[in-house]
Amino acid sequence: MENAGTLNQPSSTSKMSLAVAAGVLSVQGFTDDWEPKRWYIAIVMHNTEKSCCKKLNDLFSADSQTPLDFDTYVPSQKELHVWRNGRRKKVDKILIPTYLFIRCTEKVRKMIKQETDFIRSFMKDHAGQPNQYGAYPFAFIPEHQMLNLMRMVGDAETPVTIDPRRLRVGAKVRVKGGRLKGLEGNVLREPNGRTSIVIGIDFLGCAKTEVPLELLEEVE
Repeated sequence: MENAGTLNQPSSTSKMSLAVAAGVLSVQGFTDDWEPKRWYIAIVMHNTEKSCCKKLNDLFSADSQTPLDFDTYVPSQKELHVWRNGRRKKVDKILIPTYLFIRCTEKVRKMIKQETDFIRSFMKDHAGQPNQYGAYPFAFIPEHQMLNLMRMVGDAETPVTIDPRRLRVGAKVRVKGGRLKGLEGNVLREPNGRTSIVIGIDFLGCAKTEVPLELLEEVE
């Protein structure tokens, strides 16, 4: 699966969290300073998403003076662009402009914000509980939603679109054929009669891509 960001090899911390989720390890075996990794939403300047992603990875790489453990992701897809002079070329289209997704601990998130000037801010969760100073917690995307988004963006055979609206979706379905086989979401019937599969992404809305009705099966 291709993506515009860099997804590093799982760290020992991420392996431990996966093991705990599967019931293999006990949380009591962790040190007191253990923190979970979360997909935080960094906000950058428009049209700098990929360059900011590269700068971030270069700045805190394993070979740098201040190596940090994190993953980055910028959702993008190839699309055909036609210039006025008739020139045609496939270019990368950023699906969610000004956003850079960073999977890290809260401690690493703070360090990234302190050491960079190209990350303007991190999205806040205004539906969350403010702390004693009135500051809202930072928003993050659940792991399973990010994995679904990566799968859709990487394997979809039709363009993926991000819709910030609350879509009136139908039954829960699973793709039973093609490159998206196994992906689950909700069916959406378009006005033109075509069907799409929709997955929810917290704070961002929905991601959708067209899938023929005959490739969808209802999930009970």
